[in-house]
Amino acid sequence: MTETLTASNIAGIAPKRKHYHDIDGARSVLMFLSVALHAGTVYAPMRPWITGNEDRAVFFDWLIFAFHLFVTPTFFFVGGFFAVLLLARRSVVGFVWNRFQRTAIPLIMIAVSFNMLEHYLRLSDAGGKGSILEWIGSPHFIQIWADGTWQLHLWFLVSLIPMFILAAIVHAVLPQNAGLRGWSVTFSDWAGRVASGGLPFVFVLLFLGFANTANYSAAALVPGGYDLLFPGFQSWYKLTSEFPFFVIGVMAALSPRLLASLVEWRWWMPFAAATALIFQPYPMADQGHIMPFVFEATASAGIELGVDRTFATRIALLFLNQLAIWTLVLFVLQFFHRFFNEGGPRTAWLADCALSMYLFHHCFVYIFGQMFVGVDWPITLEFLIVTIASAAAVILIHEILVRRIPALRFLFNGKTDVREVKKKPGFVGAFFPGKAAQTVKTAKPA
Repeated sequence: MTETLTASNIAGIAPKRKHYHDIDGARSVLMFLSVALHAGTVYAPMRPWITGNEDRAVFFDWLIFAFHLFVTPTFFFVGGFFAVLLLARRSVVGFVWNRFQRTAIPLIMIAVSFNMLEHYLRLSDAGGKGSILEWIGSPHFIQIWADGTWQLHLWFLVSLIPMFILAAIVHAVLPQNAGLRGWSVTFSDWAGRVASGGLPFVFVLLFLGFANTANYSAAALVPGGYDLLFPGFQSWYKLTSEFPFFVIGVMAALSPRLLASLVEWRWWMPFAAATALIFQPYPMADQGHIMPFVFEATASAGIELGVDRTFATRIALLFLNQLAIWTLVLFVLQFFHRFFNEGGPRTAWLADCALSMYLFHHCFVYIFGQMFVGVDWPITLEFLIVTIASAAAVILIHEILVRRIPALRFLFNGKTDVREVKKKPGFVGAFFPGKAAQTVKTAKPA
């Protein structure tokens, strides 16, 4: 993704081009990490419904809750960031069409194919009878679409689409010379000045934690906020829970100064991020790795006897949860800015394969996970095999089909650049350039 947005861009002046290899790299690697996240659910004691596997370990609860703290929030930050950059160089109609291509079309295609296959396999593994054609149109099939469970891992894209629409509407209704546009850049620049340095950044982290806590608390007070807004969609609570990350992504795109402050490397951030991963604060007793023990300890102290004190405890834990999330999200951005800012064939390949990995992997995790239900191997080995096999299956699909067949690239990646992408290194060329060159040389006639 290219672009830099400044106050002059808001006024309608053409933006300078820049490629954000670090942010692209962060998004790509996290999408690959999603494979391990979902493979962990196969062996997590708190996820007994994923497969029938009875071999489970508490470590995998820790693993998936750790990943949940930062993977998806970072996606929303990146979504807001790139939405502004796209709007800076496209018309509103062009932006909407681009997001429809890159988000809605792949979402629909995976939902009606691989997600439905996974739901059918889950039903069959649970003892359901009948062919997949008989299942389509059955009460169970209709219920899946009505209650929103058709989404599975795609809920992220479902939530992101309304945010894109909101960004397009705001951009369309505000004149180029509107004061609000200039104010948004000025405010973002001011936030960048405040966030620079060490100690001020700590207060910025605290503020972001408080802002997210307020957002969650306000959403929870909306009547019917936990009910689906309409059949098959999402609740208001679910839809707004990640919105602050999208907003800060927007602000970072508006202000290079704010972006520079957020990705500035700070020596203590790795320790803060490690602390967040180890303790994993969650507001609910059945979440996280140590929260059940925290609530057991507070209960033994009599906290559960007072409703107000219990509420205060949950709010405090919610704040710590959001503080931990922001710490991890910003550490990820700082890490990639420091170590993966140069780009290159590997980063380019990861960025190209990232959406395929996110879309396809979930079904393969279930298939391979279910294959190990009757296998008595060490679960760490099983987990590694499920993760690697699922990722390898997606890489093959991407390399053989999505990168080469125009119709499949459009339907599952929303792109029409097969000719251009064929000229770029594939998986072997990106990660094993020596072998790729040797293969080409061997293939040439004597």
